[in-house]
Amino acid sequence: MARGNIELEFEGKLIVIECEAYLPGYGSPDFVIYSNSIQNWEPPHESEQITDEERKRILEALQLELKQKDVSFEIE
Repeated sequence: MARGNIELEFEGKLIVIECEAYLPGYGSPDFVIYSNSIQNWEPPHESEQITDEERKRILEALQLELKQKDVSFEIE
């Protein structure tokens, strides 16, 4: 297991989402993504807090991207 981040560009803004990566083959997902880490955009939009609706759409976009890359994940 290793802690890390996933960077995602969403609607022209960058978000960094905390996650943990696991070794494949042990019955665990490739990533556990922490939805509570989705709070603010990266510079130059860091003063803008992310709304609940944006958080939902960000997670949907991330799920779609990971599924397209055949990456297993859980969202907490």
